[in-house]
Amino acid sequence: MKAQAAIAADELLDQQQVIAEPEQQAHCATAEAVAQAFGVSPAYGLPQAEVRARRAHFGANELPSVKARSAWRILLDQFVSIIVALLGAAAAVALLTGDHMEVIAILVVLAINALVGFLTEWQAGRALDALRREAHTTSRVRREGRELMIDAAELVPGDVVLIGAGDRVPADLRLVEAVNLRAEESALTGESAPVEKTIAPVRASALLAERHSMLFLGTTIAAGRGAGIATATGTHTALGKIGRLVASAAKESTPLEKRLGELGRRLVLLVIAIAAIVFLAGWLRGDPLLLMLEVAISLAVAAVPEGLPAVTTLILALGVLRMARQRAIVRHLPAVETLGSTTVICTDKTGTLTENRMTTREFRLSDGRTIDISAANSNFEDDDSSTSKDDDLLWRAVRVGVLCNEASFNASATDGARTAGDPTEMALLDAAHKLDIDVGQLRARYPKLKEIPFDAATMRMTTAHGTAREDLRFVMLKGAPAVILDACSNYFDERMQLRTLDERAREQFLNVNREMADRALRVLGLAEKQLDRAGEIDEQELANGYTFIGFVGMIDPPRAGVAEAIRLAHAAGIRTVMLTGDQINTARAIARELGLSTTGEPRALHARDLEDADHARIAALADKTDVFARVSPEDKLHIVEALQAAHEIVAVTGDGVNDAPALKKADIGIAMGTRGTEAAKEAADVVLADDNFATLVKAVEGGRTIYANIIKFVHMMFSHNLGEVLTIFAAIIAGLPLPLLPLQILWINLVTDIFPALALAVEPAAPDVMQRAPRRPRAALLSRAFLLLIGWQGAMLAVLTLGAYIWALRLYGAGAHARTVALFALVAVQLGHFFNCRSRTQSVFTGFFRNPFIFLAFVIVVGLQLLAVYLTPLASVLDTVRLKAMDWAATGICFGAPIAIVELTKLYARRKALAASSPPA
Repeated sequence: MKAQAAIAADELLDQQQVIAEPEQQAHCATAEAVAQAFGVSPAYGLPQAEVRARRAHFGANELPSVKARSAWRILLDQFVSIIVALLGAAAAVALLTGDHMEVIAILVVLAINALVGFLTEWQAGRALDALRREAHTTSRVRREGRELMIDAAELVPGDVVLIGAGDRVPADLRLVEAVNLRAEESALTGESAPVEKTIAPVRASALLAERHSMLFLGTTIAAGRGAGIATATGTHTALGKIGRLVASAAKESTPLEKRLGELGRRLVLLVIAIAAIVFLAGWLRGDPLLLMLEVAISLAVAAVPEGLPAVTTLILALGVLRMARQRAIVRHLPAVETLGSTTVICTDKTGTLTENRMTTREFRLSDGRTIDISAANSNFEDDDSSTSKDDDLLWRAVRVGVLCNEASFNASATDGARTAGDPTEMALLDAAHKLDIDVGQLRARYPKLKEIPFDAATMRMTTAHGTAREDLRFVMLKGAPAVILDACSNYFDERMQLRTLDERAREQFLNVNREMADRALRVLGLAEKQLDRAGEIDEQELANGYTFIGFVGMIDPPRAGVAEAIRLAHAAGIRTVMLTGDQINTARAIARELGLSTTGEPRALHARDLEDADHARIAALADKTDVFARVSPEDKLHIVEALQAAHEIVAVTGDGVNDAPALKKADIGIAMGTRGTEAAKEAADVVLADDNFATLVKAVEGGRTIYANIIKFVHMMFSHNLGEVLTIFAAIIAGLPLPLLPLQILWINLVTDIFPALALAVEPAAPDVMQRAPRRPRAALLSRAFLLLIGWQGAMLAVLTLGAYIWALRLYGAGAHARTVALFALVAVQLGHFFNCRSRTQSVFTGFFRNPFIFLAFVIVVGLQLLAVYLTPLASVLDTVRLKAMDWAATGICFGAPIAIVELTKLYARRKALAASSPPA
């Protein structure tokens, strides 16, 4: 009695809440209470005057447009960088000092950078009004007792909406009528199978995917018909709330953008420090104040990496083109590199890890046999008197699946269009076709005489069929396993003999059902009954007395190649976490089959376990959890935010509207191109054209290679620039004449940075690139060890250049000839060091010829240097003279010396590492 009183109290509370907050509490109140709260009669609908008043109050049933970036905005974004600002400042200083050639050169570099970035992003980005497109449809409503077809935008809360199979749901509806109603909600909730809908209220705390008394905007009716009261329209719907989540989810800067920003700030400090030290050193030495100010500014400009933004953009653009050939479309340039930084992939299940297509996996027959359809290759005689007893029972099971079935079949169509109807029934027809049974011929042989459709209350479907004999009928039955077993009185054994279905046999069959359900199979029971008479079939005869044939198990199967891709991700140190709106058992079974966990059985958590958890708690759970089931869009967003707060680089994959907020918030959002909704594509940074998770892993490999190539370029560029700065600084401190003029400094930067950098940009991936752990998310672009490496190598280049310059000063005296030797010596040491930068650990001769562009860049740089002395107009601008034979010999020594020195250090480091890894004797 107390329990009944508690239930009654809860129901009363629900009625009170729904009247106060009808759009929030409609799922847990009765249909009558919802109708009362909205002031509408389901049989009559709203009067037109009330419709007008409500539309004026609530507005149109539309979602706000998603505005894409304009072309001007994309162009302006190319200049939002501290390094670009630094180059702009350098150009302004050069303009004030009258160095117009330097100004032009810097502006050309900035223009190239902006143009490449703009064209790449403008081509990839498209103006998609994604959420609005998801919601737009027409609807059939009941108003003033009449049925009308209206644009869905005209719906108001309280409207009575009529829906049927194939319709898109135009608003959030509380059902008041439901006949065999099933809805496809995967794009909103992640539920892989169609959801049964009823008018019965559910508990107030039910998750979105469990609100079976509701239909939601943007979903589709898979089967049946019904009517519902519109409880929410526009931005107040579940889809609208997701739209608000997408708008509120701030897009994170990519790791590369963060690192380049940090690098730019360091460069500002470095440039100021260099200028100040040189200025003070010269002034204290007694040099004129204005002269030292000009020299300090020239040195500061020399330290600015003119090629950094342009070459980085070009490297990323080349990566975009390479990944497009691998079916990964990049919409935002820095996202290319972010893939290589990924430490955690949060992936949707339905349509990403699985095919989003219900497929018959196996038949478990009453004789104890298991028939794996994926391995079956049987031919059946389409006849009751099959000569193969081994196949007779399976044939009977398939016959029930084909005849007790409302889906349509077209044998001449392609795989995707062969069947139409409920996904479960389509899977049964596909199984029959795979087993070489002619569906059309079978249905023609047994014409349907009577049908009792599937009903959520009875959990079964019954059909009666005629045969060539007037006095022989067959009745087919399929439905929930327990229900089917209750309707059966016998079953076929292994000798095809009828045995009585007693309690012991029934329990054995139920155990089989439980074992199949534990593997996340959707299980249906199959049975048949023979009527040896003519005449009308009484419905009472269809209630029981059937012969049990067996079970059929279906599942949304994993996509081909996904398991191998997850294994490769694990080897690369990347965790894969499943975020799905599906049932926890289904999600765990798929995770087990895909090998999602590296420790054995996947650990799965229900969304309820995340309630009231803060970011630290969610991050701790996510660190040990492989599957989060029944998650809402808000849950997905919170999980991503928590992982980011724990300093993870998070990639999110998805295809549904429900994935859009998390896709936008992630460090990199990856949408499915074929099955993905427009909302998901618009929120993502990368779109996989083939919907293949394996393509994502290839993209990660590409991202790691791109980052490695950027690091090679940064290594080369900073070593080169530091060598230049130290050369000039040491010459000033030593009281030597300036070894290089400002235009010569700019010439060196453009010649020895741009072309070699482009060659490094297309360096092939290292063989072990996917066996390395991801980069530490908070690691700086220039680590301490990296700075030390650049420091001593820059000093090496400066020492070799100064040695050649001092030699030339003694031989030719101060002037153009000595400066020309210094110019060629500096280019030579930088060109030699260019080969060193291909790897910080491997010998320069390892894989020496695997990148032909390296040698093309070498030839171009040498050719330009020859023009610098042999092309008279250029030689006059650069103030160079033709070199003698001994000068060329000195230049050759400067080229080879850096390679020899660095090779010795690499050899020492490799031997030291080998000794450290070897076990003690």
